[in-house]
Amino acid sequence: MSSWRDAILNDFVPNVSKLTLVADPDSLLTEEKLALELCGRGFDLIEFNDPVEFRYAYESKYRSIWDRDEHTDLVVILHLQDAELESLPYDLRQAGRKLSFNLGELFPNLSYPVIEKLDRSLLDSLYDAQRKSPPDRMGDNATKDFILRYVFGIAAELISSDVELLRALLRLHYGKIQIPFTLAERLVQVLREHSGFKAWPLDEIVPDDEAFFAFLQERWPVFLSRLRKADQLREGSPDQWAGESIGTSRSDAPVVRTRDGEHQYGLKFPGPDVLPFDHQDIKVYIDNLFVEGKLSPIHATEIDVEPGSWIRCGIVPASADDDEIRISRLFELVEKNLPTEESRYSDWTAFALKWAELSSLIHCGS
Repeated sequence: MSSWRDAILNDFVPNVSKLTLVADPDSLLTEEKLALELCGRGFDLIEFNDPVEFRYAYESKYRSIWDRDEHTDLVVILHLQDAELESLPYDLRQAGRKLSFNLGELFPNLSYPVIEKLDRSLLDSLYDAQRKSPPDRMGDNATKDFILRYVFGIAAELISSDVELLRALLRLHYGKIQIPFTLAERLVQVLREHSGFKAWPLDEIVPDDEAFFAFLQERWPVFLSRLRKADQLREGSPDQWAGESIGTSRSDAPVVRTRDGEHQYGLKFPGPDVLPFDHQDIKVYIDNLFVEGKLSPIHATEIDVEPGSWIRCGIVPASADDDEIRISRLFELVEKNLPTEESRYSDWTAFALKWAELSSLIHCGS
């Protein structure tokens, strides 16, 4: 079967039974695509929540049809375990066939307490992964690792450098990929086993995208300072670096001159002072984060940046041309990331944020 929905749809053939009672503790039948497919096959879906409300709809709409010997395909969905169907009224149990579906049956080798916390939109990727790489019977941690690897594309045990860690977190947060808190905890736990990441504020920046972007924001001035220092050392004038002026527009972290000539920044988050923003796998994300407004450009008057440099997006625009360049870049990103019918709601959310930023730039600048 190519989809977990097929395993359920196989039991729904029109004109087999006028009434079907379904124990659905994991709310699988109310998943949007599956519900639409069932409706397209002619099934009427009713959730059994309020007994009085259900009885009125049942008696007034369906019982009268059956009394005229006409057929309907009515599916009564109960968010109960299979055994609890016996608590239903006797006339329903006598008239209807009984079915039961749950995540444990769809993913028999994975830990049920873990997969039940997943957003239903992720079940397609998980089912596909299970089909292509059938897992052995797994406990909680093994299931979490399997989901992180095959659903979110994060092989935590293989991350061994600052670049790899930063790239994984950028992919996660830039893509607005929401992972359940239990998976975030597991990711932090595995990363903590690597000695090189012990200073990173993983408990904050792994589950929280706002904390992660704030972490990047306060280290951007440090990166530019080191970049400027390296340029001046190459030019043979290291003393000029002492007079540079670099600050932030968001956090205004103080810059202090120390005895050894280094600059010390008041950083809120612990961890490495300098991040590899200029690595080829990282700078493409950083460029987009500034363009989309997730990071704020800073004033850096002592840094000369070429017009086509990726760093230019992270420095406060010196002219209207820079704003036009940013608007043009945003248009490109919006066109490139147009959601489709197959897109998840997180894709639509990410697109809405880009569109809002673009609209703000255009209208505020006009």
